[in-house]
Amino acid sequence: MVNLSEMSRRDVIKTLGPAAAAIGLAGCLGGENGGEDGGDGGDGGDGDTASTTTQSSSQAQTGGTLNAGMKVGIETMDGRSVTGLQSFQVFYNIYSKLMRWRRDGDELVLVGDLATEWEWEDDTTLVVSLNEDAVFHNGEPVTANDVAYTFDTLYDQPQYTASLLFAQDVTVSARDEHTVEFDTGEQPFASLESTLGFIVGIINEKADKEGDMSSNPVGSGPFVFEEWVDGDHVYVNKFDDYWKEDEEGTQLPYLDRIEFTIYPDVNTKLTTLEQDQLDWIDLVPRREVERIRNHDTLVTQDSGQGAFMGIMQFNTTEPPFSDPNVRKAVLHAMDWDTVLEVAFHGVASRADNFPIPPQAGWDLDVEDPYQGQDLERAEELLAEAEVDHTVEFTNFVTRGDNIRITMQELLQEMLNQNLGMNFNIQIADGSVVFEEQSNNNFGFTVSGFNGMFDPDQMFSVNLVDGAFFNYGGYVNDEIQRLVPQARQTTDRAQREELYGQIMQQYIDDAGKYYPYWDHAVQAMHPRVKNYKPLLDQEWWFEQVWLDQNM
Repeated sequence: MVNLSEMSRRDVIKTLGPAAAAIGLAGCLGGENGGEDGGDGGDGGDGDTASTTTQSSSQAQTGGTLNAGMKVGIETMDGRSVTGLQSFQVFYNIYSKLMRWRRDGDELVLVGDLATEWEWEDDTTLVVSLNEDAVFHNGEPVTANDVAYTFDTLYDQPQYTASLLFAQDVTVSARDEHTVEFDTGEQPFASLESTLGFIVGIINEKADKEGDMSSNPVGSGPFVFEEWVDGDHVYVNKFDDYWKEDEEGTQLPYLDRIEFTIYPDVNTKLTTLEQDQLDWIDLVPRREVERIRNHDTLVTQDSGQGAFMGIMQFNTTEPPFSDPNVRKAVLHAMDWDTVLEVAFHGVASRADNFPIPPQAGWDLDVEDPYQGQDLERAEELLAEAEVDHTVEFTNFVTRGDNIRITMQELLQEMLNQNLGMNFNIQIADGSVVFEEQSNNNFGFTVSGFNGMFDPDQMFSVNLVDGAFFNYGGYVNDEIQRLVPQARQTTDRAQREELYGQIMQQYIDDAGKYYPYWDHAVQAMHPRVKNYKPLLDQEWWFEQVWLDQNM
């Protein structure tokens, strides 16, 4: 088994290389691989904050090619990896998962994909029934053995980085041809279903042994892989034997083909859409969002609050941020309203220091003391600090990631001017930034997460001692005890109480800070129907169709 607390950044760098690790594993961190929009790229919902909806009451039409514009960042087509957000935004249309997240009104719900039903037989045994009509693109039936094979190889080979997001060991086996058993060992694993809804495309054992899933994927999803030219395009075609139908009995998907064209420059991508040479693009540059929302011929979909959670991580291993009073002073000195308005052009909103989307329904009765700038309190805390807060530190930012560069520059000005700190910024290639952060050579980082709807998923990857995404080495002994206790508690109300205690701990320490939600705004022509932005930032085109009369 591979447990994310057992696999260091050094191990992953050895396996993937520093550049791939930096770009790829940033995928679940919202990415940091360049462009006006940084890496901020889910299966979440109806886009209820959209300025204009593409939902149509007319009859769905079959056929047509969707021309889609996307950003650079594809690293692999293997469904067992989380290497690059852009990778799984594409390949989860090729692979089926066991379950997927949907938004039902104001709530997130988990629905079956390959799974027709699932239940906890006891506290440590999850039993999943598979759709008996599902087949892979090579004609092989989808079986429980394929699911078990997917997880066996996932845990056995470290290049399959989805294993990093499983906070607890799981043994997966086939009970019969279409029944899968997940055994969590001696303790419950309460966030297992949520994790399965976020990651892991199911692999066909025969196809994997005969080919290379990273470059020639074979899944059981709505679209069949045709071609990937690195940095240029990905083409997929309708899977004629896809087993799903819509409510009217029409076979899915509606589209015949999707052509994803990769654009290194976000402005060129938007211009190409406006010139009607694309149907849909993945992200509107933040500075252009207001204009495109009021566009005469384009419509937008805004995933709204819950798409990307910002996370600020201090290097707690050395001064000045080894002292909690300095960390607290910094949080009180930051004016996040200004940062979000300037860096994100207002296409972001303040969060309350709890990193789970409100649609997930977790309600913790804990207040964030760092809402609003309070320079007087910051000065009081610095007077209580036991280290010199003027010790020089450098934050590294990825070259071309203009949002994060602007963000760091604004925070630099606030802290240096208001608190007399000695804060420097160094812009470097992504691989350099990754290595410096992995070696705790920084003051604080600001990045983002997406797609984690259970608190255990988020806290296990950035609060647990030794976890891959715990940049800065923050350790709180009480949190180390509470995180597994909450994961191994099956009662929702009791888990909620435990997460409130965890939140209070990192607030009291100022160990981490979750300051904002970064919205994801996509644009398209009105002929694109039934596209729904998803909170985990996947693109799901199973039921998208083109009005060919427009």
